Amino acid sequence: MDRKELLDCVLACCQPRRVILYGEKFVVGSRDLKSADLCIILDACDKTALLRKLYLQANMPIPVQFLLYHTEEWREMLQDAGSYASAIEKKGTVLYGEKAQG
Repeated sequence: MDRKELLDCVLACCQPRRVILYGEKFVVGSRDLKSADLCIILDACDKTALLRKLYLQANMPIPVQFLLYHTEEWREMLQDAGSYASAIEKKGTVLYGEKAQG
């Protein structure tokens, strides 16, 4: 599975503002993902229901960890340079949406 296929699975389940890949492991000697961590920033929604949908309905052939933030929550977290959101923003790879927000 590559990054585009991973993103397509997410986009089939929701309409995010941004999707940031912040943790990934590759198959040795390949560009294929072995596992991934995704941060999804979206407008207000039921996070529990969306997580359930992502884990159950997204056809992911690899282990994927999802972290969800509402847009306003994300902006607030970015104000704290020591927050996990700030670390994701600095080190992650934006797969969908604007490069920087907040």
